[in-house]
Amino acid sequence: MNNGTPEDLQKSESAFYIFSDPSTFPHIVLLVIFSGSLYGAMSMDVLGSESQGAAIFVSLSLSYMVAALIRPSRLGRFLLTVESNGEGILKSKYLIKGLIKTLPVIALASLIWYFFNASLDNENLNDLKLILAMMFIAMSLFQGLTLTTGWIEYGKKIRGPPRDSRTGLTLTILRIVISLLLLAPLVWWFGYGAVNPLNANFSTNLVWLIFLITVVFLGVLMERYTKSSREGAEVDGVAHDRVYFLIFITSCWHLLSSWRRAPFTVDQSSVGLFFEEVILMSITIVLAVWSLSKKGHKRGWRIFQGQSAIFWGVCFGFAYCGSVSSLTVLSEGSLMTTTAIGHAITAVVMLAISPIALSRLGLSEELEERFEAPDHSLPPEEEPHFQPARVVESGDDDIVEIVD
Repeated sequence: MNNGTPEDLQKSESAFYIFSDPSTFPHIVLLVIFSGSLYGAMSMDVLGSESQGAAIFVSLSLSYMVAALIRPSRLGRFLLTVESNGEGILKSKYLIKGLIKTLPVIALASLIWYFFNASLDNENLNDLKLILAMMFIAMSLFQGLTLTTGWIEYGKKIRGPPRDSRTGLTLTILRIVISLLLLAPLVWWFGYGAVNPLNANFSTNLVWLIFLITVVFLGVLMERYTKSSREGAEVDGVAHDRVYFLIFITSCWHLLSSWRRAPFTVDQSSVGLFFEEVILMSITIVLAVWSLSKKGHKRGWRIFQGQSAIFWGVCFGFAYCGSVSSLTVLSEGSLMTTTAIGHAITAVVMLAISPIALSRLGLSEELEERFEAPDHSLPPEEEPHFQPARVVESGDDDIVEIVD
């Protein structure tokens, strides 16, 4: 397998460059179109898609796993990437090329889907839907781990010299107030339907007041819970504080998403929820691809570098959408109830692993470079010299003496 081009190595450094690369953009479009269409079809059971949807999602996910494995090779680049030559993505020539480059993945997914239907009966296909639905919890756990890892990778990029962490009552109150100011527009938009809260009934105001109080409580608790992980004489405490706040505010967003899907809150339209899920899943995929690409570049894993990371992200995207769709169909509920559980799991995971994640942020950049730099000032240690052993044979063939 080819080791990849220098351009691939450069692409692994920038998440924005990876996702804005026109050569792989058709596959992201395919993820968005197919996921939305299949979810709608499974919800309405169009042409038996309720039983076939899980098999289609799994087939697409597995086909993109294969695509990620072969992408570093010449064959993978030929089959899967578009040579745009600087032309716009809205040009008809590019659109035709993009469609052609998605056909190998669609063809492989069709073969896998045919294999499922040839070897499994309807009851077993329903079991496949059940397995995919049970993966929803694992997907939610993975989403929490991925989001946290992505912020840790961001923290490693902004590390500076050793600085003290900004702790104390004043800074704690400031971070909590900023969190409330960031969440207040979302509460107003999603919780109150963008109307005046003074016109809402008592129960609605009480529900969202409890949510804001919960955010304040979690802010105080997490400040104490992560304090030791953000302090240290050899770490950049300011970078640790920033990463902690990003993890906290992201978990609060997931908590808000779970809260507003609960039965005691205002009902929301499935269309609006679906688009919000697309946004949250997109953020997860971006951070997952960026983290995966960085680790692959650092450790020399070609199958996780550059554009290969995109295909791993699309693979996860299809699996996640399939698990949400299958669980929604099996529970005979709405997307609201299903995703409420997932967002709650993601928020709890992010908050629970925050101290461990912050400790992996490591030393300050200055000290890390000092430890990694070779020290040429010390003379090399002299290694003990051993003379090779020689065998001395006496005249008697039965006596052999080994002398150092």
